Amino acid sequence: MQKEDPRKHAKFHGITSQERVTSDVYMHIMQKGASDREKVTPFKRAQLRHRRQGENPNRMDDLGDWIDFSQGPTEDNRIISLDLPDEVADKHIYKGPIFGLRGFPGLLFAPNALGEDVQNELAFQAVTKYCESPHKTNIDQCAPKANEEVDESMKMWEDWKAETNWQESSTKKKQKALHSGRRKYRSLKKLSWATMGYHYDWTERSYNKDLKSSMPSLVENISVLFARTSLVMDNEATGATNAVSYTASASIVNFYSTKSNMGGHRDDLEFAMDKPIVSMSVGLPAVFLLGGKTNEEEPVVSILVRSGDVLCMGGDSRLNYHGMARVLPFSVQLPERDSACCPLDADRIGLLDVSSNASDVSREDEQALDCFLSNHRININVRQVYHDSEDGAASSTDAS
Repeated sequence: MQKEDPRKHAKFHGITSQERVTSDVYMHIMQKGASDREKVTPFKRAQLRHRRQGENPNRMDDLGDWIDFSQGPTEDNRIISLDLPDEVADKHIYKGPIFGLRGFPGLLFAPNALGEDVQNELAFQAVTKYCESPHKTNIDQCAPKANEEVDESMKMWEDWKAETNWQESSTKKKQKALHSGRRKYRSLKKLSWATMGYHYDWTERSYNKDLKSSMPSLVENISVLFARTSLVMDNEATGATNAVSYTASASIVNFYSTKSNMGGHRDDLEFAMDKPIVSMSVGLPAVFLLGGKTNEEEPVVSILVRSGDVLCMGGDSRLNYHGMARVLPFSVQLPERDSACCPLDADRIGLLDVSSNASDVSREDEQALDCFLSNHRININVRQVYHDSEDGAASSTDAS
């Protein structure tokens, strides 16, 4: 008996043609068993809808679905322009344009908020310091394999520059890779994430106060600024009078290639759920997914996140499901940002606003970093783990 082509179906298990779910999603679902098909949640459908296609990595057929905060509410009525209360205009908060999302109270988005110098500094610190001891990475979770070389004296960034020889053509790189010998145990090619501040115990699914590294001041200062903005806006929206204080006590730095994605999840293991998660992006753009309190809830929206954008999940959105469907390649042509929806240069966060000193970056490192960022996305997300009384928020970040 000839197998039925699932592409013939216009409707299956609640998925309609009006949802513009592409044929590869139908194929994925129909090829599963009946019990598995029933488990396909709205969030999973969104992941399948927007995932990377190996045969078409530059796909833009889902562009019409994306929420692009850089285009503002005039182009998308799901976007809400947020205004800071007059009485807090002089406080230590972000002064540039900020937006919310209809149906997702507590979400705050600041497009292109980080200046070029801040983006470059964050990226350089991420590949040279944030992924090295005393911070922890995914590589540290597994012992070296027999065919892997361990060289603690070589930093991953220096090794990446030497191993990839980023100035050479891709053909020469492939030829060298065939004769490169043993693989390196610590390598940027293996790096997925690094943790700073309180380290998350992935086995126990909890934080341990005894497992901690220092939080870089640059990351702390940026996240406190936007967290305070989020807390002020949440008080304004709800009429609450919660303390506008924040401790950047834990951070996860995610390193993505163009083939990467992040499955749907909730950040629900912190104790200070009244404090927002602050997420900053550098490098390649990505399609971010945001759902409800469970993966069964609709709608699940797709958001275009670009380099320099800052997103806060606070208030009612703090525990929403979220993930990343795909990273967009450098070659993809995106719509230009609308200057009316992005901060003036004077309002963007510059390095002098958040750091007392900058890295001494050589010309070689600048060029190598440009090469790395043309093939990768770096996301730095920050959260307060414990309540103010336990995390010491008032010591340095409480408002006055």
